[in-house]
Amino acid sequence: MRKFFVSLIVVFLSVMFFSEFGLSQQKIIPRGQYNLTDYQKISGKKITDFKEAPQLAELVKQKKLLPLEQRIPKNPAVVIPVEEIGQYGGTWRRYGHLDWAAYGYILYEPLIRWGPDLVTLEPNIAEKWKVSKDGKTFTFYLRKGIRWSDGEPFTADDIMFWYEDIILNKELTPRSPTWLMIGGEIAKFKKIDDYTVEVSFSAPYGLFLQELGYRGREIFAPKHYLKQFHPKYTSKEKIESMAKEAGFQFWYQLFGQKNNVYTNTELPVIYPWKVTKPWGAEGLTAERNPYYWKIDPVGNQLPYLDRVVVYYTSDWKMAYLRIISEKATSDASDMQAVGSDISDYSLYMENREKGGYRVILWPGSFATQPGMMFNQNAKDPVLRSIFRNVKFRQAMSLAINRDEINKLLYLGLAEPLQATIVKTSPFYKEEFAKAYAEYDPDRANRLLDEIGLKKGPDGWRLRPDGKRLEITIETRQPLPWPDVAEMVAKYWNNIGVKTVVKVEESSLWSARVNAGEHEVVTQGFFCHPLLVGSSSFNLTGWPAWAPQWALWYSSGGKAGEKPVEDVIKILNLWEKYKATINPIHRNRLGEEIMRIHAKNIWIIGAGGRHQSWVCIAKNNFRNVPPSGSIVYINPDTEGFLHPEQFFIKE
Repeated sequence: MRKFFVSLIVVFLSVMFFSEFGLSQQKIIPRGQYNLTDYQKISGKKITDFKEAPQLAELVKQKKLLPLEQRIPKNPAVVIPVEEIGQYGGTWRRYGHLDWAAYGYILYEPLIRWGPDLVTLEPNIAEKWKVSKDGKTFTFYLRKGIRWSDGEPFTADDIMFWYEDIILNKELTPRSPTWLMIGGEIAKFKKIDDYTVEVSFSAPYGLFLQELGYRGREIFAPKHYLKQFHPKYTSKEKIESMAKEAGFQFWYQLFGQKNNVYTNTELPVIYPWKVTKPWGAEGLTAERNPYYWKIDPVGNQLPYLDRVVVYYTSDWKMAYLRIISEKATSDASDMQAVGSDISDYSLYMENREKGGYRVILWPGSFATQPGMMFNQNAKDPVLRSIFRNVKFRQAMSLAINRDEINKLLYLGLAEPLQATIVKTSPFYKEEFAKAYAEYDPDRANRLLDEIGLKKGPDGWRLRPDGKRLEITIETRQPLPWPDVAEMVAKYWNNIGVKTVVKVEESSLWSARVNAGEHEVVTQGFFCHPLLVGSSSFNLTGWPAWAPQWALWYSSGGKAGEKPVEDVIKILNLWEKYKATINPIHRNRLGEEIMRIHAKNIWIIGAGGRHQSWVCIAKNNFRNVPPSGSIVYINPDTEGFLHPEQFFIKE
């Protein structure tokens, strides 16, 4: 912890003083990203010649495409390959069950991005930034010369359009993102010039830069394309006519469809690949973006791979059987992390040679995998009252044999502890991880007796209204979550709480959880060491344990249900935490947030913590980080790994 704390101080100072020059790192490291000017200064190497994929060079010869020097910035981003300089060509084949999980996981182009250590920040679209001394104002200097995939320039107007015409438009964004707010007030954006934007807050925002580095925090949209579907720029009558023609009732539904990167092949992007075959029953295809704005250390324009093809799957077990099969089929995955199951690790290892792949283990950073979340806003008022009794939650936690789950389902690779902040956090405490995590069914039975949930003649416990206490755990694939749920149900049945498991398809499961229809769900979630959203602990991430309280918070008290006192304390602490610039003071607030969670255990860890994530990569699919590498808070997100530098070695 001491080492991490010292690094936080260094990071804090570097953000405040060095970020103006875009130098968040002072040495060249694999998977690092640098401005060209910074790379040359730090490495002492010059890049004077730029190269491109053969098919793009041919288009330039035919005068169907601008020369490379006109398609990339004068100061492009330089990506350092994990292993070696790659070669052009090939298709990355993979699987997915939802559009955002299938393709969205490889998209990661925020204004500034997290470095490989998940704490330092790297220039991305913004080549440098400056923070005011009071921590309220952030000035971003955009990389000049970035172009959208249709060749149009990327400028400050694209950020202002996102802010003024999407975020501030209540029809498009009914509730402002909480990560863009401090003290209940949303940020103010100001265009300084075509390549400079200022973002200011009413109070200091110590975590804003880290929040910007989170996947999904892309504060821009292609104004030149989307304005034709926005009533501020096009007559509402014309837009409504287009909406009806497309089968929509309202203009904002049409706008949402046109702004969907997975289904609208016309939408300009700044990603390495652009969707050419939209997401559907057969999956998705994305082709090389000729205007991508990053290069490798010898001047090759990225990406190396020609395309990405995603095959739809509703059954992860079957998908991985294809991946590890002896014969490489046309729909075999080249590299896959999402959907892997640690309980199948032995199966993956046994088939490596005949499958022609390697098995990579990345250390997990999940706070729990999965946790059991009792819905504090359950529709049944009797169940809701029971779920809100802390002694009930303590009993249900004590009844779980985490060691047995770890040995049988996780091959002993997890940590059988309670759900809490990750160990690399400066406010991690062992006492939080061990809170009510021991296996003690006798104590669990006593606690249930204490709160009046007595057993009936048949051995099942009764609710206060005299009915049998019955609960349903709703779960889903991927991962061994259904197996964990079955084991937890066995433990809870053993203490007289009638428990059944319901395995659901992912989209149905998500819909029910989002609507708050569930009683108990299995849910794993990741957590940044600095408690950056989205986290279930501060109700900015998966809020399955209290969906109505999360809605109350995100709506500023205008919707949902006001939380209980201890949750109000957490939300107030989180607001103070975000605003605190001094990392020492901030850590104290973070520790108090986790102390309240340890006392209440609204999220009960069941499947263990920190178990490794499995990635399967074909032997010729290169530049994938090796076992033991820090990946992303959510290892499914290959975008953090710089997929533009992946390549197929011949």
